[in-house]
Amino acid sequence: DQPVATTVLAIIGKFTASASFSTSYVYSAELFPTVVRQTGVGLCSMSARVAGIIAPLIRLLDQYHQAIPMAIFGSAPVVGGLLCVLLPETRGTDLAD
Repeated sequence: DQPVATTVLAIIGKFTASASFSTSYVYSAELFPTVVRQTGVGLCSMSARVAGIIAPLIRLLDQYHQAIPMAIFGSAPVVGGLLCVLLPETRGTDLAD
């Protein structure tokens, strides 16, 4: 019911989605070891493309209830961030060199 807040959050979300898509190539190339680097970058690229295809379809769920798309788009990054706690690098160990 607050169009200004919704517009501001949508613009911030669009900006961060564009930024994360362009930086995923740089980050994923540094993340994977040389042996599987091409496969890893390809998998990250494919995941980003699939998410770009699915995102407009999630917006169509607005016709059932207005909060469904916002709940999906809001909970996905929170769940992803919480899953990062399970990574070995974040479980109190030093980062690998």
